[in-house]
Amino acid sequence: MKKYVIFDFDGTIINTNDVIFASWNATFEHYLGHTFSREELYSTFGETLEYTIAQRVPNEDGEEVLNYYKDFQAAHCEKMVTLFDGVKEMLDCLYERGYRMAIATSRLRGSYDQYVEMFGLGKYFDVVLTKEDVANHKPHPESCLVAMERLGAKPEECVMLGDTRFDIGCANNAGVDSILVGWNPLVDIEAVKSQGYEPKYYLEKPEELLDIMEA
Repeated sequence: MKKYVIFDFDGTIINTNDVIFASWNATFEHYLGHTFSREELYSTFGETLEYTIAQRVPNEDGEEVLNYYKDFQAAHCEKMVTLFDGVKEMLDCLYERGYRMAIATSRLRGSYDQYVEMFGLGKYFDVVLTKEDVANHKPHPESCLVAMERLGAKPEECVMLGDTRFDIGCANNAGVDSILVGWNPLVDIEAVKSQGYEPKYYLEKPEELLDIMEA
C-alpha cells in the first residue's frame, strides 16, 4: 500500500493551459513580433520559465522578458485558471484517509502561493517544492528525492503524478512509481512514450488514484 503522493501542480492540480498559452504568446508577440501554435507551446510545458525564454527569446534581457510574462499571467489568471474536474474531491479523500501529500513544481513560489490561496489548497500539502527550492529541475530526480526526504518516505511508498515527460522522468529517475494524468486534455501518452518516458500508470480520472494507493 502506498502512503505518500507527490504532485506536479500546473496541468495536474490546476488547469493553467489557457493562461500559459496566452501569456507566452503575448510575450512572444511583444518581443518577437509573432506567436506560436499551441502544439509548439505545449512542448515547453514543464520547462522552467528561464529556460524557455533563453531558448525562444535569446536576444532580449531575460529578466525583462520574465517579468513581462509574469505580469501578463498575474493580470489574467483569475478568469483563465480553474481546478480540473474531480481534483478537489480526490484531494479531500486522500486527506481524510491520512495520506501525506507534496507538491513538486517548476512554478515560482509567488505565483504558486497565489493559486493555492485562490483555490483554498493550502491544507493538503505537507511539503511544497517550487522552482526556487531545488538546483536541478525535472526530469532530474532532485525534486522527488527532496520531497521524499522531507516526507520521511521511501520510494516504494510513493507515487508521483504529472502531465509531462518531465514529471514522468523525475519519478522514474527517483525510483518512484510514475503516473501520467489523462484528465488534462493536452496529454498525449503516446507522445510521452515516444520521447523515452514510460509511466507506470495512466489515469483518466482523478478518483482512480485511490485504487492505486490502496492496492
